[in-house]
Amino acid sequence: SRQQNDRAYYSLPWPFRVAPKRDTCKLMADLQADSRFCIQTSVFLVDGAGRSYRGGSSLFVDYDPSNDNPKQRIQRGVTVDGSRGRVVVASGGFENLHCRLPVRVGLRVVLQIWWDCME
Repeated sequence: SRQQNDRAYYSLPWPFRVAPKRDTCKLMADLQADSRFCIQTSVFLVDGAGRSYRGGSSLFVDYDPSNDNPKQRIQRGVTVDGSRGRVVVASGGFENLHCRLPVRVGLRVVLQIWWDCME
């Protein structure tokens, strides 16, 4: 029997075909990766919401103790579905913890830019 994530393997053309894996949402702030990443920009290059891919929404949550575990219900936050040309700009601090929800089918293509505000 195939699992739901196996469908992503069969929906992608070569050379993007990869073995399916469990996709998790790990909430983090960009400043955790690099102290210079104070602004994050995402430019969606393909349509989501079932057109080019299903799933893969960007989840942004407030820094609140109720949001510590993303496997539980998020109390304060917003999801952003990708649409070709949509631009999302957010600060990289703990006030904008974010992750990508699992992509179920298709290929999600996003250009991500991090802005250095140290200078």
